[in-house]
Amino acid sequence: MFHRTLSALAVTLVGALSIAVCGASPTLGADAAASRVGSQPSGVVSPSGEAAPSFLSLWPGGAVLAPGQSMTFEALSGTGPADSSDVIWESSDTSVFTVDGDGLVTAVGVGEAMITVTDRARSSVFGVSPVQVRAVPEDTGIELSSPSLSLIPGGVVVVNALLAPSLRARAVTWSLTPSTLATLTPNEGTSSASLSASARSGRGTLSATVTNESGVAVTASIEVEVEADVSGDFVIEEDGTLTGYRGTDATVVIPEGVTAIASHAWSGTGVTSLRVPSSVRSIGDEAFSGSSLESLTFDDGEQAPSQLTQIGSRAFVNTAITDLSLPRSLVRVAPDAFVEMPRLTSLRLGPSVAAGQLVGAFAETPELTRIEVDGANAHYESLDGVLYTRDRTRLIAYPAARNAGGSYSVAEGVEGIDDMAFLMARVESVSLPSTLRRIGIQSFEGAHLRELTLPDAFETMGASAFWHMPALTRVDLGGARHVSTNAFRDDAALREVNLRPDLGTLASVADGAFVGTGVTSISLPDSVASVDDEAFAKMPALTSFHVGAALSDLGDYVLEGDERLATISVSPSNPTFSVSDGALYRRAEGASTLVRFPPASPATEVVVVPGTTAIGTAAFENSASLRRVVLPDGLQTIGEGAFDRCANLSELGIPDSVREAAGLTNTGLDTVELGSQVRELRMDARGARVARHILVRGGVDGVFSSEGAASNGRPESAFFGAGMTTVSFSGQTPRVLVLPATLTSLRLADAMAADQKDDTIVYVAAPEGSSAWRTAQDAVTAAGYEASHLLHYEAPTLTLAGSGIDEAGAGYSVSAGQGSGVPLTVAASGGTLGGREARLVEVEADGTEAVLRDWGAMSNSSDTRSSSLAYTWTPSGTAASLRVEVRDATRLVRSATLTLTRGLPAPTPATPTPGAPPVPNDGGAPVPAITPHAGEQPVPAYPVPAPRPAPTTFPDPRIGSWSWGPLGWRFVYADGGFPANTSAVLDSQIYRFDPSGYIRTGWAYDSGSWYYHAPTGEQVSGWVRDAFSWYYLDPASGAMVTGWLLEGGSWYYLTPGSGAMAAGWQRVDGTWYYLDPASGAMVSGWLLEGGSWYYLTPGSGAMAAGWQRVDGTWYYLDPASGAMVSGWLLEGGSWYYLTPGSGAMATGWQRVDGTWYRFDDSGRWLG
Repeated sequence: MFHRTLSALAVTLVGALSIAVCGASPTLGADAAASRVGSQPSGVVSPSGEAAPSFLSLWPGGAVLAPGQSMTFEALSGTGPADSSDVIWESSDTSVFTVDGDGLVTAVGVGEAMITVTDRARSSVFGVSPVQVRAVPEDTGIELSSPSLSLIPGGVVVVNALLAPSLRARAVTWSLTPSTLATLTPNEGTSSASLSASARSGRGTLSATVTNESGVAVTASIEVEVEADVSGDFVIEEDGTLTGYRGTDATVVIPEGVTAIASHAWSGTGVTSLRVPSSVRSIGDEAFSGSSLESLTFDDGEQAPSQLTQIGSRAFVNTAITDLSLPRSLVRVAPDAFVEMPRLTSLRLGPSVAAGQLVGAFAETPELTRIEVDGANAHYESLDGVLYTRDRTRLIAYPAARNAGGSYSVAEGVEGIDDMAFLMARVESVSLPSTLRRIGIQSFEGAHLRELTLPDAFETMGASAFWHMPALTRVDLGGARHVSTNAFRDDAALREVNLRPDLGTLASVADGAFVGTGVTSISLPDSVASVDDEAFAKMPALTSFHVGAALSDLGDYVLEGDERLATISVSPSNPTFSVSDGALYRRAEGASTLVRFPPASPATEVVVVPGTTAIGTAAFENSASLRRVVLPDGLQTIGEGAFDRCANLSELGIPDSVREAAGLTNTGLDTVELGSQVRELRMDARGARVARHILVRGGVDGVFSSEGAASNGRPESAFFGAGMTTVSFSGQTPRVLVLPATLTSLRLADAMAADQKDDTIVYVAAPEGSSAWRTAQDAVTAAGYEASHLLHYEAPTLTLAGSGIDEAGAGYSVSAGQGSGVPLTVAASGGTLGGREARLVEVEADGTEAVLRDWGAMSNSSDTRSSSLAYTWTPSGTAASLRVEVRDATRLVRSATLTLTRGLPAPTPATPTPGAPPVPNDGGAPVPAITPHAGEQPVPAYPVPAPRPAPTTFPDPRIGSWSWGPLGWRFVYADGGFPANTSAVLDSQIYRFDPSGYIRTGWAYDSGSWYYHAPTGEQVSGWVRDAFSWYYLDPASGAMVTGWLLEGGSWYYLTPGSGAMAAGWQRVDGTWYYLDPASGAMVSGWLLEGGSWYYLTPGSGAMAAGWQRVDGTWYYLDPASGAMVSGWLLEGGSWYYLTPGSGAMATGWQRVDGTWYRFDDSGRWLG
């Protein structure tokens, strides 16, 4: 590989009839923009590289667009335009542009990609063209797709005007000076124009002008040249410069009198043999590049010696020349004059080549075996085909194919090996002299050496000195003082590196030095003081890393991508670095940074050391085992990529102290929540996974930015609290976005699909007309979002209500006993519309928590501005409080605490303490406290069924259709209207529509009754389960039923107000009932609950109290609690004994605790 910066290639984009100038690609350089444009068609080749039997070409041959612009491409076969049904259009990157089935290209995002058209019947027949999407800054306003144009007479070109977002709807006016240079035709309905060159050569200026809203005109101009039409095969300027060849001969002799060969003069020609006259003095850059040239001869006789003195950059690149003998007159040679000559085997230099040249001049000449030098040359010498300086202190170039598979000894006395000297050399062993002190840039890049031993007196190496050496397995650094940038990068076979701790000379390791090597262990000598960025990154076999005593400076990403790294250690003598729980920390100037956690560690949880102020770049990167990370209070910074590819990380508590963060993407986190001190937060997607919810509670002049599209789609929500001032989403805007009143700058993604824009809602926590509102309004308009989706944001509220629930400070309190249910209603309003969820957590006296109801949906009001939840809390024996949490679409959580203040005392039967012998009464039956009423039924507060809604006549489906909007479905009439704030029948189903025309789902309040609609909108009836409660909707009307309900032979109680089916103990109109917790059906007869027996009167279900006769046996039920009493009972001045276990009243003789007692037939003790 050759990494020197190379001159740009010229690019010609050709269509069948004309050319679309695509501009200079950043990867091709500015020269591409000045491409020569003609009418020559471009051929299409098959994937195998052979000429296809037929081909498709594209019109235009390429394009440069601004985001949002469109252009239609046409597929052309040998016989004319191809039918759209016969071809397939594809974009190589839909984040850059999309293309439909008719070839319409729409620019999406900045970048460069390829458009491909393929014959449906023959996939080997296709055409490809580049499309570049380039953004124009607002302060520039307008740019043209090419910085300059060069045409030949009759040539046609299309130029596109690229406009800044605020100017895209503005018309562009075009002008050409002089107008006789070409015919200028603006393309109607677009921002492009066509130029057709006249028959006369000349230069001029093409200008495009657009006027902004303020009436200010902005203009972009470029130079246009129409070249002279020179007759004959040679194109020769008046000064004798040969600029081109139009002939078809394979063997050509350049005419005498030509003084120079211009850049690219022979590029792309089919000439195989060429003779250069002695009159030629210079050869320009890439003069012969890409030609079919195999033989090049220079006239250099004694009578007419060559006058050639200079050869330019890459003059012979990609030619087929095998032997090249340069004339004696040659003095100046460009540094890369002979690079990339794939068949060159030998080259001879004359006596006049000046000193200080030829370094890197032979790079990527893989077949070169010899470099010869005229013996009269005072500056260079060839030793057995290897190029040295005359004094033999430097080796300049070693031919890549020399001694392939063999060995070579560098001449003793050599002090330096020059840049790229052994580039791609196939020699396998090189012996270096003890005198060697320096090795240049890329000196051995790609060479096939198996081992490398540097002398003990060696000093320095250049960047990439040993990059990508495929066979290198072992290195001894000798006395090297520094390991250079990318020195051993991508040496995948390298397993062993001796850093020579015995010499103590190595002081630093530069960035990327060992990236991609196969070394398994690195132990830095105590002499190493600094290690730069990525020095040991992406080493797939590295398992251990040791820091020596002197290291004080460690760059970013030093151990990034080392997936097998399991152990990090530090010398006890190092004052800067330390290890805790396997992680590497750095302490400097009172601040502590977690630098790297070994990704191969099996730990699932990490607690970062208290006092740590920063998490370094890529610190936890690729730690697949991590599930939870605890960050300490006082942490201020989370570095770039800190948690990148922590795919299983699901819990990350970020303290309020964090000010800057850039490493919170590409994790397993569903929600990322930061506190109120944020200064800067970057969450760039760019193909990574992004949390579904972003929550920033506040900032200090805070700035948020996100670029690119996420792999898991756009975020569901983002919330920014007070103090955040700048918010920017350039790739994807979240579906729900909440902005603060402190907002001063907002950017929304303008290249998103239209349906995503329509499904986006933006809230502003500031009144309409305020500065923040206007900022958001301008951004919504500029990015093309629906203006009606900009809404005012009200702070969320949460209240608890219910019988016995009182406000207590910042929370609530209630009195309840063990086993007693506490009905409560949770009401939430404000925040975002709809989508609210609630969670209930019981907190024990010792702080232990138990989730009683996990996050689940609440019931929404008809306008979705508020939600409610009915719940019955039955406190456990040790419960201290209930925490109620509510969140909306942003995941912003509000909470309220319901504290348990006291409980109802459990009934305690009296203990018999007989004094005077009891006097028996008349023996009659006991008089029970409650007279049973057999067959009594509760009188339910059953509502009069609400009348069935009187629906309007639903429109004929043929004149309307369903349409999806940001808040749900609408039915839209053909004229654009829609039913709103009403109900309607469609296919025998009832639907309700809110004031905005969207169908209501879930609970809807209408004409004094509650109704429930399925997620698809239709009204339902009968039993319905919503969240964790059951409800009953009248089958006739659909209205929610409350109070007592007789259904299927069982009684149910539906809580008044909420309608939720009750379960467990319920007190109705002063009477206690028990509803089966599983089914909700009213229980009657005996009930064992909480360790006590109760009797529920058959028929009515009412809890009995006092004396009860059941199946001929008397029982006594505590009047306060209803629990069956056993043992001694003093009642009405008499003692009774209720058999333990059964509770049955005793009569006759009974032995109690070893003593006999006698009871009459009424149960009274007789003494």
